[in-house]
Amino acid sequence: MSHSMTYPFHRDDPFLLPGELCRLRDDSPVPEVTLPSGETAWVLTRYADIRAALRDDRLSRRPIRDQAQATAPDGFDFGASIAEPPGHTRWRRVITPLFGPKQAEDLRDRIGELTDRLLDEFAALEQPADLMSGLAFRLPIRVIAELFGMADDEYDRLAEWASGLRNTGGSMAAFGAAMGALGAFVNELVDRRRADPGRDLLSQLLTGAPDDEEPLTHQELVSTGILLVTAGFETVAIQLGNAFLALFRYPEQRERMQAEPGSMATAVEECLRFAQIGSGFAGAVYATTELTIGGVRIPAGGMVFVRPDLANRDPEQFSDPDLFDVGRTEARQHLTFGGGPHFCLGAALARVELQEGIGRVLRRFPELKLDLDPTAVELVSTPFSHYPRALPVRW
Repeated sequence: MSHSMTYPFHRDDPFLLPGELCRLRDDSPVPEVTLPSGETAWVLTRYADIRAALRDDRLSRRPIRDQAQATAPDGFDFGASIAEPPGHTRWRRVITPLFGPKQAEDLRDRIGELTDRLLDEFAALEQPADLMSGLAFRLPIRVIAELFGMADDEYDRLAEWASGLRNTGGSMAAFGAAMGALGAFVNELVDRRRADPGRDLLSQLLTGAPDDEEPLTHQELVSTGILLVTAGFETVAIQLGNAFLALFRYPEQRERMQAEPGSMATAVEECLRFAQIGSGFAGAVYATTELTIGGVRIPAGGMVFVRPDLANRDPEQFSDPDLFDVGRTEARQHLTFGGGPHFCLGAALARVELQEGIGRVLRRFPELKLDLDPTAVELVSTPFSHYPRALPVRW
């Protein structure tokens, strides 16, 4: 029998699923829940169902896209990145060649240099120093500036925007203003690169569409730039913060990583699985027709939550899934980057940033210690993610 409870549920521990959700999962693979609005929704909890749903074209983001666009600031467009085929398919064909594993590996040395430069600045700070503001939120912005070939004045504007986004205080008006400012900034960047192209990402997008595809329009370029900045900034920063918090919570795992630096790639995959950032309203889609998932009927128009963090804790897929094990060989099977046509475009680049960021911190500061009990770290919780507000450390 299905239960109906108010969703999302409170999370007491950032690394454990809410108890209510675990109990519902035990009763049904697709429990029915009630949203704060009073609407009914369904939550997928099994790895196999979630993986299949990520590839199921009967589950659409379009209603969410339309709602989001209706509340967006003037001049802001969510673009083809969250559209449906054929627009999304064409967009991926143009963008994907620039974001493969080879392209990410080509940037590894430069990302390592940027990390070392930030750590030099971090080491000069008075202790305790905040690892979130000192590294986690700075490295992704530096990488984005590198990708976009930004001059110093352009980087300063981007950093100012990033700081503003972090300090919206949950205000939708402040968030809208920040995104509107970003849209205006990216629009200027596109105009500049069109007038004076270089070797940066936007310039390649302006000139490098496959022969059988139409080049991206100006608005598509702007919306793509917005996506690359927002997805490449906050998600990587939060994942870095959550990974460091997990390593402070489980020091024996950090010691394993320090003793076996050659296993960094495997360890990062486990950080992505165990300390994944998404929660709550992440992964909301709508059924375009009546369908059955996990033996549960979902009506046409029904809202379905397809949450990778639940897939990553499915005991049928991962042995002892609530155990943080940086040597876990099957960790790369996680669904943190999604799947199907909306698989994270920057997954390979994010992996390199995490490997270089975490690895170089552990090598540079082998005695790094959190300045408070890890369980006392204050978390920022939103309907979509959770992460440490600050990580004060000494070395």
